[in-house]
Amino acid sequence: MFGDPGGVSVTPESAMRVTAVYACVSLIAETLAALPLHVYRKEIDANGREKRVRLTDHPLYRIVHEMPVAGMTSFEWREMSLSHTALRGDSYARIVTGPDGRISELPPILPDHIEPFRDRGGRIRYRWWPDGLGPVRVLFDDEVLRIPHKMLDGVRSLSPIGTHRMTIGNSLAASQFLRSFYVNSAQPKGALMSPELLSDDAALALRKSWEDRHQGPQNAGRIAIFDGGLKWEQIGMTMDDAQYLELQKFNVADIARIYLVPPHKIGEMGAVTYSNIEHQAIEFVVDTLLRWVTRCEMRYNAYLLSAADRARGVYVAYDMKGLLRGDATARANFYRSLFYIGAMTPNEIRRAEDMNPYDGGDSYYVQGATTPIASLDGMLGIGGPGQSVDAAMQTMIEKIVSQALEGRDFDNGLNEALRTNEGGGNA
Repeated sequence: MFGDPGGVSVTPESAMRVTAVYACVSLIAETLAALPLHVYRKEIDANGREKRVRLTDHPLYRIVHEMPVAGMTSFEWREMSLSHTALRGDSYARIVTGPDGRISELPPILPDHIEPFRDRGGRIRYRWWPDGLGPVRVLFDDEVLRIPHKMLDGVRSLSPIGTHRMTIGNSLAASQFLRSFYVNSAQPKGALMSPELLSDDAALALRKSWEDRHQGPQNAGRIAIFDGGLKWEQIGMTMDDAQYLELQKFNVADIARIYLVPPHKIGEMGAVTYSNIEHQAIEFVVDTLLRWVTRCEMRYNAYLLSAADRARGVYVAYDMKGLLRGDATARANFYRSLFYIGAMTPNEIRRAEDMNPYDGGDSYYVQGATTPIASLDGMLGIGGPGQSVDAAMQTMIEKIVSQALEGRDFDNGLNEALRTNEGGGNA
């Protein structure tokens, strides 16, 4: 489909035989398919605060959240859709409406059976072959839900597999070589060297005798006896052969770069440590998944909702809170620090966590226990004219210690010292 670099045919199907490609596509498709997908409506409460309400009774809710088409759950439908986009650059589904004009189902279309184009008026249209071979049908733009990967001309998408067929072809070729090397014994482990030229029959007889005595696990460790001048020569793996193993490791990172997936998410641990793996997991959400989420959400909202729905503030969105739960402690500390200095209100924190506001949650607070030292003068009544608060505190402490040494009660000594300093003088 995309040519054969190095004699290896690279198609979406053959590319999935590369473990790194399979892992990247599965990671993106299955992660997003597992996220809850809901229909919401923005509302303004009596106090002017914006909140969102989940519309479980909206006709589109059942389709995106439960079953877009008969025989496929929402998870399966979204997994297939995203897999098509990640492999072929596009995914398609027909938008089928019922008698009331509402969407009733979204049957998928294989990317090989449909082709986008612009008509003479510059509008997007689609040529569709229902069975892949028969007569072509032309579908209007509002009859197709398309999730494109990357477009350079506004019509055709770039296929990740087709664009990077050389990289993926190298990985397929390396895998075939290693299979031939290990399974078919492309290079023997050693050779019997004879000082005399052997006939074909003698060479075959010698090989059979050697294999019968030393091949297989039941003959492991048997002592070999050489006569007639025979010698055993070990043949090790050459550097060129060993580099194929390094090539496979490099290909994993190279394919991860195609999909902007952190290598550790597909099993290449490399420079990952336990101290930074949690932050790299957050980077995966922000740098990888967020663009896929945005790509899908904008298409869902543009093609699955009516203009009237969008005017009422209805929208479709993923719930991504679950992907960030692993860093809940860091988020809690961040919100706490901003809350205590009066930089965020409780409702602003709730909004950042996709939670609705509550009455009384728009006030700003500061940590009351944090008090300037200079204000202790008025609070404790210590410190005389020309005496610093530190000096006054030192005087009070010295009095308490001296009273304690005289056998007087510590608490009474503290109270007496405070009473003595109420007038600002020193006893």
